Amino acid sequence: MTDQQISIRPGVAMLGLFPYMKYQPWYALGELVDNAIQSHLSNKEALREVDPDHRLVVSIAIGRSNGGSIVVRDNAAGINAQDWERAFRVAEPPADATGLSQFGVGMKAACCWFARNWSVRTTALGSDVVRSVNFDVPQIVASRDETLTVVEEPVALDEHFTVIEMTNLYRPVQTRTLGKIRAYLGGIYRQFLREGEITLLVNGEAVQYAEPAVLVARRYNDPDGEMHVWRQDVDIRLDSGRRVTGFIAIRETGDSKQAGLALFYRNKVVTGSGEEFYKPPEIFKGGNSFESQRIFGELHMDDFNVTYTKDALVWYDEEEEFVEALRAELDTEPWPLIRQAREHRKRVPEHPVGRVASDMLNSIEEAFRTVEFDIEGTDDADTETEHPPPPRIGDDNVIPGMEVQSAEPPQVVEPVDRQFTVDFQGTSWDVDLRLVADEAVSRWLTVARDGQSLTLTVNQSHPFMRAWCELPGQELEPVWRVAVALGLAQEMARLGGVSQAGLVTNNVNLLLRSVLAHKS
Repeated sequence: MTDQQISIRPGVAMLGLFPYMKYQPWYALGELVDNAIQSHLSNKEALREVDPDHRLVVSIAIGRSNGGSIVVRDNAAGINAQDWERAFRVAEPPADATGLSQFGVGMKAACCWFARNWSVRTTALGSDVVRSVNFDVPQIVASRDETLTVVEEPVALDEHFTVIEMTNLYRPVQTRTLGKIRAYLGGIYRQFLREGEITLLVNGEAVQYAEPAVLVARRYNDPDGEMHVWRQDVDIRLDSGRRVTGFIAIRETGDSKQAGLALFYRNKVVTGSGEEFYKPPEIFKGGNSFESQRIFGELHMDDFNVTYTKDALVWYDEEEEFVEALRAELDTEPWPLIRQAREHRKRVPEHPVGRVASDMLNSIEEAFRTVEFDIEGTDDADTETEHPPPPRIGDDNVIPGMEVQSAEPPQVVEPVDRQFTVDFQGTSWDVDLRLVADEAVSRWLTVARDGQSLTLTVNQSHPFMRAWCELPGQELEPVWRVAVALGLAQEMARLGGVSQAGLVTNNVNLLLRSVLAHKS
């Protein structure tokens, strides 16, 4: 074992500024993934000479004990001895800056943003030593020490890897954030995942990207016309000569959180992963529009540049020109994509499938778990208005209090139930939320209470839902949340001493069935 010294000047003071950068965990982790991918791409032939079956594997292990830790391992080509000093100096770019490793900032910024202490252990392809270096960032900043000790140990010639370990985190990663990290990384590196260039793991679980299904349908104003795949290639050249290529399409199933444009730079998404899509209003209109729910696409912006944090594009004052050119290209005959997204309607309204409804119920249930209620003036003394909950849809008997339009048995489409508990002011409610599609029931919301058990039944077949909510299933969640709030608020008011609290939901049902059910 031998020790060497390397200089990290200039820029030592910058290490103390990195923790205050406006980063997100997935973009910070992405800096380390970028380095692994670039090492793999630059040395692919040499790696496969050593191992013909070589495939890049990047593993991210996130722990929460002892102040939190993050370990990122890869089997790329490692860091060569001649690159050591450059790799640890701030803002000293690599000799070849045409790939994902571009500014000479990423690893230092990401590790210092996450952690007070971090280390790198690596062996380069063809090297017989493994080198390690440790960063104690607060100590380095305080002492202005511009040298680091590198420890060298012997290693087998066929080894090649890099391990970056961060401990004593400023911001330990929460359990609920792991899913977002996987989703965002899957979106960011979708092109490399598609091409089989990388296996990316987060806590042992493979990161994936789900390809949206593209709408196949007739033109909105030609019901007897030919079926068309609503996907259009894009090739735009701006006045500056910068070129944008890719595609724009319409989602088969709308989803405002997953629609939008992904902007690529060197095959990596810089804008448009997770729920952070690029949605210029000239094309997507407002957040509730059909365009905003349906249009998606991927555009390669390699003639532009990115910010040094690689999470935004540098537009060079050409964004307005680009958006106008794109909008014009998407509204050309004979297949005007924007108009199709706005005007297309499914011929037969579909009820949300049980899985989609179940996912939304999980989301609602989780919201109640994470919010603390502070309702003044409530107690559990009022039991005068108790009545049993209605039978589940599909039972033979008629539900008490429901107005029935037809003597025909109700047509049931995938009823979905969820039971959860809501606690507030020392009172615990057992809530049974039922989502049904029943043509025979005239109420939008039915509220029933039996002691501290509350049953809320929302009818998807209500005229209000048919008129205003024949949207993709995911977009119904806000409506169902309002229904839950109304039902709970009614019984909370009853507990607070309000007489005839049920008149609120009765009048809501009447208004939604009559005046408010119809579009002008």
